[in-house]
Amino acid sequence: MNGKDLFLIPNAITLSRIFVLIPAIYFLNTKSSIGMILSLSWIFLSDFLDGYLARRLHQTSYLGAILDPICDKIVVLCMFSYFFYMGKLPNIYYFLILTRDIAQLMSVPILLLWKKIEFKVKPKLIPKWGTALNFIILAILGISFLPKEIISYFSFLESISPILYLISGTIEVYILITYLPRFYQIYIGTHDTFE
Repeated sequence: MNGKDLFLIPNAITLSRIFVLIPAIYFLNTKSSIGMILSLSWIFLSDFLDGYLARRLHQTSYLGAILDPICDKIVVLCMFSYFFYMGKLPNIYYFLILTRDIAQLMSVPILLLWKKIEFKVKPKLIPKWGTALNFIILAILGISFLPKEIISYFSFLESISPILYLISGTIEVYILITYLPRFYQIYIGTHDTFE
């Protein structure tokens, strides 16, 4: 891992997601619509933008490949924990989010710091859809904090939310089930990539 990689534009954008979390939660809590829309939009947009710029600017790096899913998981854990605390999230869905994301986050210190095993992160389509659905659900939950006259335009979202929770929850279970054996394979040295 190269220390200069931290200063690459895509990696800086990735890290910015973490720094925008506190203002995003503050704006949600104070129901500041403009601040909430801007901060949540940046969190969601930056997840696409960092990867796009890494490829476009030829600034892909090992650090960036590890940092992106770490930041995604921190965002998801923090935002879903806030919404759960506010009573906006089903218990079982929140439990699945916690279990999957904490388990995957723990692989970084265990493998990289403790065992000194470098690994690759090349997510396949289903995990990418899982993260995208997490962010869609977070956006829908964020909309519920907007003023009532704006929420009325999005009332149809209430009817599709249970379907999204079911699909997303199923993907969370699938990812967790496929992650655990892969973690073990990387741990014992028979594989080197999380997919």
